[in-house]
Amino acid sequence: MEIDRGGVTAAPGGGRAAMRTLFVATALASVLATGYVTAQQPAAPATAAAAAAVPAARFAGTWVGTQAWAISNPPPGSSQDQAVTLEIQVEDGKITGMMKPFLGGEDGATIVDATIVGEELHATAVVGRPRPQVAGRRGGGAGWKDPIRIAFVFKNNGVNMEGTADVQMGEVPWMKFTYDLGKKRARY
Repeated sequence: MEIDRGGVTAAPGGGRAAMRTLFVATALASVLATGYVTAQQPAAPATAAAAAAVPAARFAGTWVGTQAWAISNPPPGSSQDQAVTLEIQVEDGKITGMMKPFLGGEDGATIVDATIVGEELHATAVVGRPRPQVAGRRGGGAGWKDPIRIAFVFKNNGVNMEGTADVQMGEVPWMKFTYDLGKKRARY
């Protein structure tokens, strides 16, 4: 027996199946229409920072300034601002460099990996010179400096540069510093 409901004829017991089909068809049409509208819109322009990455040469040179603690309770006896020198070289597109002093010693921090992200230089450094990873090394294994990693971020503002350093011992956050640097000028 068929039931006529305002021009729609449905078989008994077929109402649920028809409603499910109608619901699925409506949902599918909605998803497809949204995808079509999204595909027809022009792509958003890339962000200015990503599109306008500064050249690495902008960071090259000798920078002098201060390193300050960026933590609320610096160690007792530590001076608030310490004079530092950062030397950055760019050779064949690879950024290298060294900051002296670092952790109070003349060993400094050596940049082992660096990239330009927008207007910032993101660099990973180690304390002292990087030691080659030699299997079965004699002489007592790793030194105390080996697990220390420094994550530098510098932003160049012409002849001035500001930055931060997050120092980790292994996987443990250890210290934080801020930097206020200026480009060292040659004397005439």
